[in-house]
Amino acid sequence: MSLPRKNNTGHQQSGAKVFEAANGLDEFLKTIEKDFFADVKIHFKYDKESKKTDMVLDLHFNFGITESLHFFTSGTWGGMIFPEKEDKISSSFESAFVELNSKNNFLLDIAETSLHFKDTSIIISRVYAHSVPEQIGNILLKASEHFVYYTKGLTEMPYEIFVPVYEYVAPDVFEPKKGKSTYFDYWGLYFEDESHQVMIYSLNKRKFYEVDLFLFE
Repeated sequence: MSLPRKNNTGHQQSGAKVFEAANGLDEFLKTIEKDFFADVKIHFKYDKESKKTDMVLDLHFNFGITESLHFFTSGTWGGMIFPEKEDKISSSFESAFVELNSKNNFLLDIAETSLHFKDTSIIISRVYAHSVPEQIGNILLKASEHFVYYTKGLTEMPYEIFVPVYEYVAPDVFEPKKGKSTYFDYWGLYFEDESHQVMIYSLNKRKFYEVDLFLFE
């Protein structure tokens, strides 16, 4: 069984003055579209003072998350390279992003990437410079490993999954430590049931919490 392919679409741009001269943008998007079997839309925000451009990516799929994670773990989706020992999963997404930056004389980063499946969406926010392309493989691995838990024993699919969320202690002491481990502490889950319930899922404890003790990124 092979993954369904989608036709390529154009990309949406804001700050066109910046990106009409961006080298390698088409190659970057084509890599993501090809390896993720996705339609990709992209938006830009340019900061003149820092000369840095943030990108927001939306990947749209015509299949569900269960199918994607099956092909992910078999190594046929997402352009992932799994290490022999426990280590960071590398990907063509990350390699293409590094190549894109190397071809331009201004800084590029990804502020957010959303994966829109037919049955749910995963919204990944940046927690440090280049964190999204560096950690997307490991995030998807955790999404696969914890699937049975955050779907409540395969009984309910969250409408949206926010990666990550931060624990809120008190207004004067809340200082989230944004590092490589932050992605794998807490995720926010929105269930589109009668109560439109929002829950926090702890990856370490495999347990749900009420949302009022946490902040979304």
